[in-house]
Amino acid sequence: MKLRATMFLIAALLFVPGTASAVAVRGARTSEAKAVRMAEFILGMQDANGAIPDEPGGRRVNEDSNMEYALIAVGAAYECTGEAEYLAGLERGIRWLALREEMADPKWKGSWRYAYSSEAPYDPIPTSPGPGVTDVRGVDATSALFVYLIYLHRQLSGSDALATSLAPNAKAALDFALANNRAADGFFWSSWQLRDGVWRLWKFQYAADQGDVYLGMRAGSLLYGAATYTSAADFLEANIQMAFFDERWCRYGLGRDRSGSLDPALEHFNGIFPQGYLPWIFGDSAQNRAAYSWLRTGINGDGSVSFEGGPAYSLSAAMVGMAAGALGKAAPARVLRWLTTVPFDRADGGVRDTDDPRTPEYTNVVAFSALSLLGFKPFV
Repeated sequence: MKLRATMFLIAALLFVPGTASAVAVRGARTSEAKAVRMAEFILGMQDANGAIPDEPGGRRVNEDSNMEYALIAVGAAYECTGEAEYLAGLERGIRWLALREEMADPKWKGSWRYAYSSEAPYDPIPTSPGPGVTDVRGVDATSALFVYLIYLHRQLSGSDALATSLAPNAKAALDFALANNRAADGFFWSSWQLRDGVWRLWKFQYAADQGDVYLGMRAGSLLYGAATYTSAADFLEANIQMAFFDERWCRYGLGRDRSGSLDPALEHFNGIFPQGYLPWIFGDSAQNRAAYSWLRTGINGDGSVSFEGGPAYSLSAAMVGMAAGALGKAAPARVLRWLTTVPFDRADGGVRDTDDPRTPEYTNVVAFSALSLLGFKPFV
């Protein structure tokens, strides 16, 4: 295991103060220290049973996979520091998720509801994403990320115990996505929506979700050796970048509809997310280099990142950092400086959604900010 914090401390002793190398080391150590503060913020919200609300004082847990993303950053903090509390927090979170997984109803076995209450007994919270829809469940990313977290724990702990004990849950999660969300073209539809009392498959393929499913399928292949998981992962690895990238826009689309048409939407930050997330997962490629170059066009003079007159989202800055690290590049210093000063909350270690101090501190945004600062790679 690499303990990056220790490595940077040793490296600092090898450089002469005031030199460019010494300044770079100090900057890296400062970024890591703030990333660890962010992970502490996440861990500080975790209750005794493992649940992490989506924001401080929030009533929802794991809405749209938020807690799962948060747990990746908790694992990254353990990889960085070697502090046992982070590994323990990762395991508590995985076990909490396992207890929420549907394992009794054959129709939904291996899936989760869209959001849960932050108070025991953590009942599902019906959620409407739009007109005519009264609830969502069976999100492809949620099932897949659960398995990735188990893999991450195995790699960080060096123990197969958790992966072995939760093998039925992990396999059910991937099997659900393969049986219920996979389209004929090999990619994955987003989720199931409740309309007029009937659960219907929502046929939209989010670009970022394909990356989530890849993480889960590859993790399942490495953990359990099933040929079905290996085949699905191989297909996604070979095809996501070509299928979801558009040369006209020099970036990934938000996703594809049932006709296969790419959606260029940048509303909120959903269309910005895949530009950094897919490079983080798949590394160097022509598409990922182009997506990173497009991200850089949104960098403002103060280091914030925004597009089409929209807000300066912290997540956008985090995506610049994640993509840069995946491509072996140094993230623009002013972007990381903005991320760790303007939206960063020195009081609690969280990261606000935007540069507006009134915006919430969502755990997924905090997590991606920490991952961008730590240079954490998905397969350690």
